[in-house]
Amino acid sequence: MTEAVLDINNLTKHYNGVTVLKGISTHAKAGQVIGLVGLNGAGKTTLLETALGFTLPDEGATEVFNVPSARLGAHPNRAKIGFVPQQDELLGSYTGVAYLDLISEFYPNWDSATTQRLIHEWQVPMDRSINKLSLGERQKLSIISALGHQPDFIVLDEPVASLDPLARRKFLLEIVNLAADRGATVIFSTHIVTDLERVAERIWLLKNGELIVDEPLDELKEKHPTSLEGFFLELHQ
Repeated sequence: MTEAVLDINNLTKHYNGVTVLKGISTHAKAGQVIGLVGLNGAGKTTLLETALGFTLPDEGATEVFNVPSARLGAHPNRAKIGFVPQQDELLGSYTGVAYLDLISEFYPNWDSATTQRLIHEWQVPMDRSINKLSLGERQKLSIISALGHQPDFIVLDEPVASLDPLARRKFLLEIVNLAADRGATVIFSTHIVTDLERVAERIWLLKNGELIVDEPLDELKEKHPTSLEGFFLELHQ
């Protein structure tokens, strides 16, 4: 049996008296590509941030590479994770070149060849200060910085949401192909169902903090051959 990269067990989280995550249990195995889908406010970001140890659960537990998520900050396994948050955390006063130079210093296995190829193909203007880049350019730079150290576990929270649908799917597919070349695990969140169909192999669907779908995409398509998007819309009613 393939070892789990991420284990989530009875995860519950409250904010200001509201239960945002309700007893979620699931896992992600090595090499899987999982699409986390749900309406805005369904709990997607909270699930990802708690899974990675950025916030603590109120009940239950999460582990990444068999390490409790709350201990990842000081653990060597943190270097095996690439995370792209919904709101980038880039240093706005730096140019793209200076920022990647800074980040690469922390990782001895930094893949300069891949980062340079992505910069060229994604047309990111690296000589400008980051605070002068468009939202889409910032998102691309954020993803490049998260992929540069060749992580084994890649987590993308609403990546490239500012791009048009065709560009977004193409972009996600390229990220997934990069990860597949190394057998990396990918989880990406979205509220746009069409992002999933050409990229994900497994679907997690959150509704009001509950994981109501956790199935392979192929099985969902067999059950709902006419419209997967229609099925998801029904679940949200």
